[in-house]
Amino acid sequence: MYKSFPFLGKEEKIQRKKETSLTTKKILTPAAVFKQDTLKTIHKLRINSILNNIVYHVETASGKVISRYAKDGKLINLTKNKALGIAKNATNLKYIAEVTIINEVDQWIPKSRFIKHLPVYKVKFKNQENTWVHISSLTGEVLNITTSGDRFWAWVGAIPHWLYFKDIRIHSYFWQQLILWLAAFGLLMTLTGIVTGLIRYKKKPKANFKRFKNIWYNLHYYFGLGFGLFICTWVFSGFMSMTPFNWVPSSSLNQQDKSIWQGQNFTLKSITDKDWINFKELASKSKFKEIHFSLFNDNIFIEKFNKDTVENHCITSINYNASNEQYIAKINSFNTKEKVTELIVLNDYDAYYYDRKNIKTLPVIKIITNKSNYYYINPKTNTVLLKSAPKNRTERWLYHGLHSLDFSFLSKNRPLWDIIMIFLLTGGTITCITATGLGIKFIKRKTKKHLKKRKHKNYKSIEVKRRKN
Repeated sequence: MYKSFPFLGKEEKIQRKKETSLTTKKILTPAAVFKQDTLKTIHKLRINSILNNIVYHVETASGKVISRYAKDGKLINLTKNKALGIAKNATNLKYIAEVTIINEVDQWIPKSRFIKHLPVYKVKFKNQENTWVHISSLTGEVLNITTSGDRFWAWVGAIPHWLYFKDIRIHSYFWQQLILWLAAFGLLMTLTGIVTGLIRYKKKPKANFKRFKNIWYNLHYYFGLGFGLFICTWVFSGFMSMTPFNWVPSSSLNQQDKSIWQGQNFTLKSITDKDWINFKELASKSKFKEIHFSLFNDNIFIEKFNKDTVENHCITSINYNASNEQYIAKINSFNTKEKVTELIVLNDYDAYYYDRKNIKTLPVIKIITNKSNYYYINPKTNTVLLKSAPKNRTERWLYHGLHSLDFSFLSKNRPLWDIIMIFLLTGGTITCITATGLGIKFIKRKTKKHLKKRKHKNYKSIEVKRRKN
């Protein structure tokens, strides 16, 4: 609720970068820099600076990342000293630090997507917060920054909650199956517990709130009756968070629709010589932290992240402005049977495009089709931020709605949401603790009985042997 796993978001990564400028730097075009790489289509193209050197980062649809220096096309070459410099730039710390090279992911970069960044430079600062910085040898960029406080709260909350133990989380399929099966067993136990409780409820107790002589049974029974349904929905929504049976479609455009939206497959050759001249002229006007390239309707767009502002420009046609009619025409082209029925300008989040931290872009264009698909478009970058099909929206309520009580009338009314969640979680915790206590007592009782029976059996066999002799 209050402290998630310490991952760096896209916005924070950009803000932690140092500003750079193209005014005094000679750089090659992306096509020239990546000419030796086999890149048919690209998913992302970014420009930023690593220790005052301009770097291009290309990502393909399959997730492959290639980073090269813009001045000569060489791959990123890090050393411990360079890694320390990058870490100091990202944190503004000047303390003594220990730099080590790790060849496998650790607890603070536990996902399989970090494997391609190995080896990783791990910088440990000797400051009061014990700040650790993980740096990719592939891109030269910071992967994560954690403090001792972040790591403590992760061990208390996020890691046990999501089973984010490194040796488990690194194996994505195994981790997913483990969550699914544990959630399935948990759902079975809560359902049987609720049914048993309702059956027992029909029998009148001898005294109020004293249905059992054992206090553990009493507590578990009454808290289970009161909070069992919420525990059940939490376990069920946790199960649904893993999208079992792959029943939910992607919330991004598929490659075919993306090509239609862009007007062509996005390749490095999509950026023409004229585009590059316009880009350098625009980018050289001021310092920047990072620049992103995108393609819409055969036009190249850039998103320029400055220190305090974000600029958006079309470098193919300087005065080009995309229209709502163009968005509609593109979406109508996705499928001959799918047609746009409504277009809305959202100045606030709705039930499906939302953000608790209020970071996501606003305003956005929401387009609805006769197939009940919702498309959310950023009019500044002309990119589709989210595609929400009926199954996506069902999953949104079955997972986020049930798991976090993520309903607008609650989530927008803090601290009402906090009070309700803490109350329900307290009841659920007591139910689980009493269940665990009863389970331990049951195991002890059965073990003691089994040992006693075994001891008695051994005694009888010894007695029989003694009589025979």
